[in-house]
Amino acid sequence: MDLLLERLVSICSVYDELPHSFDDTLIDKLVDSIQFEETSLTVVRNFVRSIDFESKCIPIQMVIRLLDEAMTKHKLHDDDLVLEFIQGSEALLPQSRPLKLLDDLFKLYVNPDVFAIRKPEAWLSVIRWAINEIDQEHTSVFLRRRYSDFICQVPSTEARRLLIISGAVEIFARRSRASPSSCIADAATQILSRYAMDLAAEECITYVESLRNSPRQGERSLKLLVKLKEIHSNLTIPLTPGSWSNESNRVDVISLLLALNPNPCDGIEAYRDNDHLIENVDQLIDMLLYSPAVKIYHKTKILHRMNERHFKTFFEQLIVDVKIESKITIGEVTGLLSSLAPRASHQQMAQLFESLGGRVLESRSLLQELFRIYGPDVFEFPEFSDFKNRLRTLLTNMIRTSMLESAWEQTDTALEIAYIFPCFLPENEDIQALSQNNRNSPYVMCSVLKLMRDHYGGIPEDLIRHFLLESADPAPKLICMKYLSNPDFFDSLSAEELEKYLDAGLSDDGMEMRQEAIKLAEKALGKAQLKDRVIDVITEYKNDRWLSRYVRRLLCEELAPQPENESILILRQMLSSLNVHANEDEVKDCY
Repeated sequence: MDLLLERLVSICSVYDELPHSFDDTLIDKLVDSIQFEETSLTVVRNFVRSIDFESKCIPIQMVIRLLDEAMTKHKLHDDDLVLEFIQGSEALLPQSRPLKLLDDLFKLYVNPDVFAIRKPEAWLSVIRWAINEIDQEHTSVFLRRRYSDFICQVPSTEARRLLIISGAVEIFARRSRASPSSCIADAATQILSRYAMDLAAEECITYVESLRNSPRQGERSLKLLVKLKEIHSNLTIPLTPGSWSNESNRVDVISLLLALNPNPCDGIEAYRDNDHLIENVDQLIDMLLYSPAVKIYHKTKILHRMNERHFKTFFEQLIVDVKIESKITIGEVTGLLSSLAPRASHQQMAQLFESLGGRVLESRSLLQELFRIYGPDVFEFPEFSDFKNRLRTLLTNMIRTSMLESAWEQTDTALEIAYIFPCFLPENEDIQALSQNNRNSPYVMCSVLKLMRDHYGGIPEDLIRHFLLESADPAPKLICMKYLSNPDFFDSLSAEELEKYLDAGLSDDGMEMRQEAIKLAEKALGKAQLKDRVIDVITEYKNDRWLSRYVRRLLCEELAPQPENESILILRQMLSSLNVHANEDEVKDCY
């Protein structure tokens, strides 16, 4: 393997970018597969010592990946060698190298064992370069996050001395007001959040004022403001209506304060004269609810803070809004239920679902959440009786109409709801009609098969035969294969049927299907009248790449010789690919 690895790096020495047809995931597989035994480590050490940081990108990138993996697996214990490599690698920073190379380099730098090899001040030139790159519009979001992760490795005691904190405050203050994108400000926020305990009072004030005067900001920046308020109790936050450049930012901050801060009113200014502070939570909630920018998710966050007056007003408006699709989505209603349940009575919850009407069928997730909160007997509550009757009629009509119109998505939703709540199970003739007419819809057939299995006495043999021997749809096939082990059905299987089903399962492309077939074979070996047929079928697969070990275990045979080392197989595949595709014009962009 070591010779192959050396040959690979040598061949790659002519590449700045890989050929288009080269499978670059092979590099990931190779690095993951190497165990870094002593001989492999010797090769890696030689690569690290001899690397030329002015050479082509691909060999540098491969050496970085190998070194990073060896350090991550705690196989390389040579601080002097790694330190020498790190010092030399700084030459890459001003060279405008491809993004993928920089990403791999900083992934190495972020490795705690690598970062700890140098004192923080020794990283200063890299830190300054990273801060400058964070502040550039052309830097990608992914690299900006990688640079931020690197900077956050610096201990808080050193971050002030190395001007990291003041630099991040300056970037945020400037970029939050002027930048059309919040990505740079968000990266600065990541750094400031790491050192929130160390921010001086004037820096906190600068952060507050920058947010107040900025366009729309991300949640990370707004959460940091709430975090600063918890850490620095004397910090004053003006939340006067109209005092923020972006009203949505102001509303987000209020909702976060109410949701996350145990004392949300401390230091919150209420009026423009800035000499009147909020005195209680109710006043803060009023400021939120009467804002034109307030959304349902804001109200969801603060339901636990609302008094009875607030909740009554909120619920009355909710009943009106859920009837209008453009006002509140089903996803938002679903997210609201867990917060609403402790405050709303059964009657109010039933009223909400009545108001939704047919919208409850837009997604099964809404009724799944209702099941999670109240359990399977929710429709036994007297308050839900009217809604239950309407929903049953609606589901029955959906199933019968969609069969005629081939609206399989509607049918699938109706069947999934019936599976969650058996009180809505279709009539027997409807489920039989679906099983015969919908074989072109694997989603519907999965639901039909599950319902038949659990609520209609089992899956009929003709359906099992169809899906295992004739159908190409993997999901229904898997359900049927698993059902073969059902005691009642298994006992009725003949040797001929079992042979066909086993062969279909073992020859399937899906590994889960094949594993289920192995389980079935193991069970069948326990029956004397089936044993010989089972052995005949599984013997054909004892040299199969994926099934050999399982089959030989069932046959009580010794395992076949272990295949060649995975790393060697990957190396040969990579070398073969590079030898075939050595055209310099056929290159792939890195990243």
